[in-house]
Amino acid sequence: MSISLFLLFVTGLFISAILGANNASACFGANVGAGFVRYRTAAVLAALGVFLGVIIEGAKLSRAVYHGVLGEVSMEAMTIIMVTAMIIIGVATIFRLPLSLSESLIGSAVGIGIGSQINVNWRFTLTVFAFWVINPFFSAILSVAICRVLSYATSRVKNILTLNYIYGKVASALSFYVAYVLGANTLGLVSGIYVPFMPIKEIIPLLFGLAAALGIYFLSRGITESVGREIIGLSPVTALVSQLSGAITVHLFTQFGLPVSITQAQVGGILGIGIAKRIVFMNKRKSRNIILGWMLAPLAGAIISWLLSYTI
Repeated sequence: MSISLFLLFVTGLFISAILGANNASACFGANVGAGFVRYRTAAVLAALGVFLGVIIEGAKLSRAVYHGVLGEVSMEAMTIIMVTAMIIIGVATIFRLPLSLSESLIGSAVGIGIGSQINVNWRFTLTVFAFWVINPFFSAILSVAICRVLSYATSRVKNILTLNYIYGKVASALSFYVAYVLGANTLGLVSGIYVPFMPIKEIIPLLFGLAAALGIYFLSRGITESVGREIIGLSPVTALVSQLSGAITVHLFTQFGLPVSITQAQVGGILGIGIAKRIVFMNKRKSRNIILGWMLAPLAGAIISWLLSYTI
């Protein structure tokens, strides 16, 4: 392995760890915010989930950039894509904003494609853009449907202690599942960029999955509280439904090889169920900042990578 490739591999490990801190934490923040599970317990479950997700299903996103957005990926192009994503996601983590890594990567790929005159598959790229818009709305609608079914089922449980026990166990399982989906989708996207250049391709998901797991466990507390407590007051039903709707949405899109944001789906589920239940206690400023971050991620990625294409 050359020195430049080794440095890029280290960059991928760093980005995977930041992914764990920034995105996966947002997915189990609802459980922590609702008081179902302690932060440490949720972090352990999510760390295991993201690790298994990239190993078992990460290959489904491995061609989203290479042979997806771009017809080819040179070493220089990969360098620009990963450096751009590292800058964007690093800044987002510092400001505790749940920014989408997948959007940053796709935006960066488009920028380097235009700047370096690499063939861009606009049909696939525009399809991905369309599903970015659909993603939070689909999750929001799904959360309303799940809430109605769950409300009907739980209304038959008269013992509050039994009900809370069930909520806690289900929420813990969902912490694992949502992180599993994150590993399959976003971390699979990151791993796929490295596949054409690494001599031992099988080790990439293992090491990147481990890095993301460590990021979840050691770095995610701040952003967890941001999503779990600062956007909306969460009831037990709200937390469980938002987790499930977000996970199902992204897992569904993963089967078609579409890189979408787990954070968007999660927050879409939270906001959707909040509107459905007419919850007034909603941090509108925080919600606006998150939506603005979704819009800026691909645009910033495209601009930065386009500029870097003229310097490398």
